[in-house]
Amino acid sequence: MTLLNAKTPYLKKETSVSSMMRDTLTALAFLLVLPVARYGARPLAMAAVTLVACVLCEIAWSLLQSRSINTSDCSSMVTGLIIVMLMPLNAPLWLPCAAAAFAILVAKKPFGSTGHTPFNPAAAGMAFITLLWPQRIFSYFNPSAGEVLPVFADCNVETAPSPAAVLKNGLKPDILPFDMLWGVFAGPVGATGILVLCACGLYLFLKRTANWEITAGCLFAGAVMAALWPRIACAPLTSIKYELMSGSLLFCAVFMLTDPVTSPRTGFGRVLYGLLAGVLIMLFRRYGAYEQGAWFAILLANAVVPQINSLVCGDRRWGEELYEE
Repeated sequence: MTLLNAKTPYLKKETSVSSMMRDTLTALAFLLVLPVARYGARPLAMAAVTLVACVLCEIAWSLLQSRSINTSDCSSMVTGLIIVMLMPLNAPLWLPCAAAAFAILVAKKPFGSTGHTPFNPAAAGMAFITLLWPQRIFSYFNPSAGEVLPVFADCNVETAPSPAAVLKNGLKPDILPFDMLWGVFAGPVGATGILVLCACGLYLFLKRTANWEITAGCLFAGAVMAALWPRIACAPLTSIKYELMSGSLLFCAVFMLTDPVTSPRTGFGRVLYGLLAGVLIMLFRRYGAYEQGAWFAILLANAVVPQINSLVCGDRRWGEELYEE
């Protein structure tokens, strides 16, 4: 292995930030296919409005700082789409826009934009709106009701508890784990299609846009905790299936924890980081106030990254070096 002086973000290959962002945008776009096919244009409208809000926030910040406007790296668009994927289908369109504005104007731009953010901007945006409007974040459209979702208007539709909410109450979801693979249950826009999520993760790993060690460590920690301390009376394997496929754990493990800027630089450090994040996510599920708290867990894990880098790489300042394999 070779340690080289470099600035953030910590990339392991000669790939531009823009190309990595495009790969991520491609994977996120695939996650929209099933929701659009099943529920109409509402998910597309939510994504379009949020992306426009992201671009406007970028422009507004550049104008306030008297800097040239540059949105070519697509990082803000990735942040916006990640936020959309964590929304309920029936969320008002201003909700993901509020999260995106906080993510860009508070969690990203003040730190120097792409490559310098200590915390994942999308996680910060989701934490912000969760604290302010939890009833809107965790109120999910009932896909079995057969109602048509309006494209732009507010949705007054029948809601249903998600499997994550049922588990939070200590009950067994009324959907079989195998049926959860196809995503026809109440939950976030992009976190219910388990098979598509796995395919998107494999695409990002093969492209080396995301590091598989982080995702594997997170899922392993979640599976171990689900088996040893199940929240419902069931076999350990059943508990693992429900925990890994409900809520946003898998989505966050693939798209948010693997952010190259806020994750450790070495392979061993990334494994530690993934294990820590998995434990924190499961603790928030068990003891937190909300059915899902993955974004709070990610922010806490981000805060520990400098210590992980110091532990694994020695006493070096955060942001000083690049690890190459």
